Amino acid sequence: MASKHRSRSRMPIKQLPSGRWQLDFRVGGRGSPRIVKSFDRKKDAEAFYIAARREKQLGRFYEPEDVTLAEFFETYWRFHALPNLADDTRVAYKSAWANHLLPRLGDHGLRQITPGVVSELPSQLQHAGAGAAVTKKAFAVLQSVLAYAVVRGRIEYNAAKAVRSPRYDREREPHVFLPAEVEAIRAALDPPSATVVSLLAYSGPRPEEMLRLRMRDIGGEAIFYDGRKTRRNRWTPLLGMLARDLREHGLALGRPGPNRPVIPAHDGGHWQPDDWRNWRRRVWRSWLGGDPKCKHAGEARCESCGARRLTPAGTRPRDLRASYVTVQVYAGVPLTTIARWCGTSVAMLDKHYAGVIANWDGEQVPADGQIQRARGAQRERRGH
Repeated sequence: MASKHRSRSRMPIKQLPSGRWQLDFRVGGRGSPRIVKSFDRKKDAEAFYIAARREKQLGRFYEPEDVTLAEFFETYWRFHALPNLADDTRVAYKSAWANHLLPRLGDHGLRQITPGVVSELPSQLQHAGAGAAVTKKAFAVLQSVLAYAVVRGRIEYNAAKAVRSPRYDREREPHVFLPAEVEAIRAALDPPSATVVSLLAYSGPRPEEMLRLRMRDIGGEAIFYDGRKTRRNRWTPLLGMLARDLREHGLALGRPGPNRPVIPAHDGGHWQPDDWRNWRRRVWRSWLGGDPKCKHAGEARCESCGARRLTPAGTRPRDLRASYVTVQVYAGVPLTTIARWCGTSVAMLDKHYAGVIANWDGEQVPADGQIQRARGAQRERRGH
């Protein structure tokens, strides 16, 4: 009895938080197919394992049971996505899965997903009205899930690797806000929102990086950015004009502690995705003047009441990242240095900011000088 007990204790079986029993083992040695199954009863898991071992000892080929893509996605999400992907990436992947992959491929067995099946996905999505960016994202998610299925021994190869990824040309280039435009926007906002604009335009983070900032990340000479997207943290030099804005912002917050968010939500914590979406809709896309009850429409001015847009139609707060690139180019900073400060590559800068570089007259003006000049001109226009 003791020998039997020891044999069963070595079985690759563990109890899940849900109360079910999970069996996880390989049919053969390293590199052989892997079986991951869950059972309501521990005895059923043990019986399945004993039967599989017997097949192996008798020299018979054991074919692991196929599972659907929907079933395996739960494993992928728990063991790969949650520990390895950034928060924003998980949100995008979950959306692509729920809206596009699950309805079309969720009931397919993993072994049924062949290169032919994968090659039909882009045309199906485009026929359903999905844009090029969404189609490419859905394809990337499928490729990632199938790659993990190979790792888990569920399939022998990734069918998505045999199919060319859908082509995606950026539908719009970033709008380059020069310091004069940035200062005009800041002048129309309340101090907290003006600080958001300053951070984006004068230190060049991605919005999600800015929203993760804590007070201790603001140093005397540089700002520490948690670069989860690129998996590379970085220090970006702190411009003097931005340092002044952040000092005033800190005083207005009552000198918060080092772990408090630089941009706090209404409850004092970090902004959540809904907070950012609300700010983008209510502040960034807001109208100035006119009739507040009017349902504004028009490019620059409302056709009904004459209100004007705070920001150009079709622009995004993320476009302010281009402002930082621009002021540094005009300051004569090498692209390799700007790329490092922004957490990107020289190739990306050359691709998206070629016009900025080509139109630079060669005159080098320090970044703080450009901002100070624009801010002074804005004060003069406002009569201060």
